[in-house]
Amino acid sequence: MTTGLATQVRRDLTLGWRGRGEALVVLGFFGVIITLFPLAIGPDAAQLRPIAIPVIWIAAMLACLSGFTRIFAEDVRCGWVDQVALSPLPLPLYALAKAGVHWVLTALPMLVIAPLLAMMLYLEAAAMAPLVLALALGTMALTLLGVIGAALTEGARGGGGLMAVLVLPLALPVLIFGVMASVPEDGGLVTPHLMLLGAVLLVLLALAPLVAASALAETEAETGA
Repeated sequence: MTTGLATQVRRDLTLGWRGRGEALVVLGFFGVIITLFPLAIGPDAAQLRPIAIPVIWIAAMLACLSGFTRIFAEDVRCGWVDQVALSPLPLPLYALAKAGVHWVLTALPMLVIAPLLAMMLYLEAAAMAPLVLALALGTMALTLLGVIGAALTEGARGGGGLMAVLVLPLALPVLIFGVMASVPEDGGLVTPHLMLLGAVLLVLLALAPLVAASALAETEAETGA
């Protein structure tokens, strides 16, 4: 099972590097959304600084959402999911591996450039660390939600729109807790809102692989039939 998990992660990282243009599109989408606000509102720091953190979070959520539809699409199309189902690797671990690699390829680059984009919105330097920490937990939670949505909508007509309907309402708690955790009132990193965000992540970590595996198994059964 460990060998199968390592093989799956290695395969996804290799394919992700070959198709890195898709990850760059998600990263570019994230940057473009944030860049539009100074262009629309103007370069006034007094106007941009109060909305900097909400803007970054909304951009991160929308950028993550734009890449979810492709999480399982290629594996289902080429029959890889069937091979995984016949292998010693459990489908929940397969789904968890897909989530982890997807986060590394799409969300991690956003965390790297987020401080630079935040500077463009005149966010203070002291707020960078809480923002990046909250974004790390929040994007992990969003990715797990995306895995659920991708598995449930795989093969459905209009899957992209259905994905948004499924994921966006569930992502609201992540967005709310994430924004609040990014603005700690006492100046510390670990706040009640950050712990709530971590609790949401732990719940999704336990549930998302199981839900995704069940949905993928159902999809494969229908395809086989």
